[in-house]
Amino acid sequence: MTGFSPECGKNRSESSAVDLSSFGIREGISETIISTGLESPNAAPIGIIVKGGRTFVRLFKGTHTWANVSKEKHLASNIVYDPLLFVRSTFFDLEPSEFDYVPVHGLSFPILKTASAWVVFECTDLKNTDHALVADLTPIKAGFNEANWKSLPVPNRGFNAVLEATVHATRYQLTGEEKYLELIRHYESLASKCGGENEKKAMKLLYEVLGL
Repeated sequence: MTGFSPECGKNRSESSAVDLSSFGIREGISETIISTGLESPNAAPIGIIVKGGRTFVRLFKGTHTWANVSKEKHLASNIVYDPLLFVRSTFFDLEPSEFDYVPVHGLSFPILKTASAWVVFECTDLKNTDHALVADLTPIKAGFNEANWKSLPVPNRGFNAVLEATVHATRYQLTGEEKYLELIRHYESLASKCGGENEKKAMKLLYEVLGL
C-alpha cells in the first residue's frame, strides 16, 4: 500500500514549499516519532530541532535510526499523540503492519499509520561526533491524516509526563543512576493524576521494561 488510502484521510504534499509550522513543528524541540528504513521500517522518538532558522536532528550512534539515516539520507517525522506508542517505539520494534508508505523521490518511504501528520525530510550536511550524527533537515513532502487530525487532544500534563519519564528511563538504562528513578516516579505520579487510561498504560509498560 502506498500513501494514505482515501478511507484514511486526505494526503497533502507541498514538496520543497512545506511549511513546518502548519504541521506543528516550530522553534525549539518538537517531540516526534521518527520513521526510517526502506527495507525494514523502524520508529523511535526523536526531537526535531528548529533553532535560528535551522532545522536539524541529532541521532545517537549505534541506533537503527542512525544507521538508516547514514545509509538512506532521509527520515520521516511523525506527529503522534499516543503516549503508549512513544513508550513502545522507545523500547520495542513496532510491527510492520503499523507502517504505511508514501512515494518520495522514487522511493516508498515508511510513515506511521496512526500519525496525525508527517513530514519527510532529506538529511544533508551530515556530521559525525564521537557519540552522535547531526544532520540538517530539508522538508520535501508532508501530509496529514484527517481522521486523526480531527481528534487532536488538548494539552495534557499526563501525556507530557509520560514523555519526560520515557526520556529518563532511557538514561536510567544507560547509567543505572538512582536520580533518574526518582524523576521517573515523579512523572509517573503526574501521569496518573492528570492523564487518562492511555497514559496509565504507558507508564505501566515503562515500569515493566525497567523491571520496577
